[in-house]
Amino acid sequence: MNHLAELAVLIVAALSGTLGAMVGLGGGVFMVPIFSAFLGVPIKTAIAASALAVIVNSLGGASVYLKHRMVNIRLALVLLIATTLGAIAGAVLVSIAPVDVLRLVFALALYGMIALLSSRRASSDPITSGADRQSLGGAFYDPAAGTVVRYIPQRVALGTAASTFAGFLSGLLGVGGGFMQVPLMNTLMRVPVKAAAATSAYMIGVTVVGSVLLYYANDLLVPQVAVPAVIGVFLGSQIGSRLGRHVRGLWLRRILILILLYLATTLLLQALGVTVPGAR
Repeated sequence: MNHLAELAVLIVAALSGTLGAMVGLGGGVFMVPIFSAFLGVPIKTAIAASALAVIVNSLGGASVYLKHRMVNIRLALVLLIATTLGAIAGAVLVSIAPVDVLRLVFALALYGMIALLSSRRASSDPITSGADRQSLGGAFYDPAAGTVVRYIPQRVALGTAASTFAGFLSGLLGVGGGFMQVPLMNTLMRVPVKAAAATSAYMIGVTVVGSVLLYYANDLLVPQVAVPAVIGVFLGSQIGSRLGRHVRGLWLRRILILILLYLATTLLLQALGVTVPGAR
């Protein structure tokens, strides 16, 4: 890669990190399709670079969320084991999976996330009363609403099982699992979207560590892509985690849906052999 291409990777990573930290997705869900579809980076290289950047993004974004007590640490620890095991299994398949299959799986996963975020339950009010047998209830101050938001996670066992699949896709696609973890926590477990985003940002760095080691062992980590991606995501995560506290959850969902719809369609068309204007 030349210096101009590396600069493009840095800029895309910074923008992805900003938006990723705002919605708890780690940025990889944006970087992988943009790197592979528009910057000419092989998708497996993009997946490996994204996974490494996701770890940095998690550290940068989660530190801010932890400072403002938006992370539900107890819930994160419950979900982490299942998510991490799934991520390792997914990473094993990356080196042998055909490129177009990865594109197709990525596109379908994004469409599934869009469906979850568009459902009525995505905007449901959190459960604030009733039994909390696992002591997983949480509370945080929402500057946009000007009030303290309290909630009790629901269907914890089902959410933990679903986290295994989220982890599998994170290892397969190098995106940290947040792109599924956030809507799953929000719609299935009734965790407010900002708390879900903060908790996901805290989790995804740990989730991806095992996957990155497997990518490295298979020579998928290319420094010319990985280094600017890591730097860009770190800078973007610092901005995004601060902006995310002051943007209403409804607007975060709307922005996310529009961007993911475009990226999912681009990857789907490429997987089917259709030429996309502007894509490589």
